[in-house]
Amino acid sequence: MKKLLGLPFILMAFYCNSQGRIIFKVIYQPETNYNQTIDQSSETIVKYSGTAEFLRNLKTQGVDNPTISKANSKTMSIFKAGKLTNGSSFPFSIRFVETINSGGKVTIPNGTTIYGKSSLEDGPILDSVSGSLSNEVKKVLLQTMQKAFSQMTFPERKVQIGETFSRQSPLTLPIAGVTLDISITTTYKLINIKGNLAMFYISQVYTLKSTIKGNNVKMTGNGRGNLIYDIENHFYKRYQVDTDMTTNMKLDKFDLDLNAKSRFIQSVIITKD
Repeated sequence: MKKLLGLPFILMAFYCNSQGRIIFKVIYQPETNYNQTIDQSSETIVKYSGTAEFLRNLKTQGVDNPTISKANSKTMSIFKAGKLTNGSSFPFSIRFVETINSGGKVTIPNGTTIYGKSSLEDGPILDSVSGSLSNEVKKVLLQTMQKAFSQMTFPERKVQIGETFSRQSPLTLPIAGVTLDISITTTYKLINIKGNLAMFYISQVYTLKSTIKGNNVKMTGNGRGNLIYDIENHFYKRYQVDTDMTTNMKLDKFDLDLNAKSRFIQSVIITKD
């Protein structure tokens, strides 16, 4: 579920002044629909090395060496902000229109809806889920979506063409029975402003934070992408990032080399009620 709902929830609003500068802040607008499509794809290659006995055991267990895994998914949803109810807050909902993975499986039943409220100052606060999911899955979905919103808050700032700003976000990666804690530093650079659009270049650097006692772990990773923003509607039209991460682990009984490449594309169509 995290793959479906990972990196896709960077919520931004901008407007431009006469000096080629925009005011950057996080906001949803009332009486507005955000029709969102997320396309994700990934390829992971894991190569094992070790003693002849270890490699024989892998073959006996039916494990390919290297093991190559490919996946893709598509999620279509509608974020709906309702009318102001007390001058500052408004109802907010997320309806999943369609979610399909590479095996053709529906991961979240069509029509599943999350409810909550939002405001002109703060992001959405989610409180309930309707649909055919079990109560436990509903709880996980609600927590995952809320965490995504809370992680993507940004302080208001002015950004001029050529300027950059950065933020850090955590990532946990389970590999071979251990969990790696990783920090992702994402830097946004305002490239230009053309009419109603503001274009940003994205760069990412992955930094390993974990120390695994008795094991030698090395990791490098980076990402590249772009953001295209609809200034008039105070939101983004497209977010894309391609990532490449390499990990080497020297464990007690074997070594493991992992290379993971992924692409994330999020597009949004905005309509007013």
